[in-house]
Amino acid sequence: MKKLLLVLSGLLLSIGLSQPATAQGSRTGLGLRLTPDGGGFTGKFFVDRNLAIEAQLNAGGVFGGEGESLTAVGLLEYHIPLPDPSWRIFFGGGAHMGTWDHDHRHRDGRREHDDNEFIFGIDGIGGVEYVFKRVPIGLSADFKPAINFVSDVDFFPHNMFGVSARFYIR
Repeated sequence: MKKLLLVLSGLLLSIGLSQPATAQGSRTGLGLRLTPDGGGFTGKFFVDRNLAIEAQLNAGGVFGGEGESLTAVGLLEYHIPLPDPSWRIFFGGGAHMGTWDHDHRHRDGRREHDDNEFIFGIDGIGGVEYVFKRVPIGLSADFKPAINFVSDVDFFPHNMFGVSARFYIR
């Protein structure tokens, strides 16, 4: 499953990089996203001035939490420039899929371990980003809650809060 996720994320990144730039200065940003329990890679591809597609490959539970996970995430985001155009807020949603190796708790408190179950679900995202004027680097902070629908309907606790640094290719 991990190999499949790596192949899919590489395919998403290569498709995004191979798309021709459209008018109004579309940009592609590639970088890292760190969370309190893990981190991963992020690619943001602007379709127009305000609309972006973000692809993430996240590892969760690395620094503690409910087991470990590896997820590929696709998000559609709407960006709103603030009075200083270096700052913008964004919000949107999308989906994730991957594997989650976590412990279940029974009602009596006993823990039962599950091995690498497949997960699929939806994600929301909201945050703020600052893009430097003189160098093509953007820093962002976001809130990304998620709910799994497969294999069980469950709140997904990994990679919920994140900070990202991206290098923008013009």
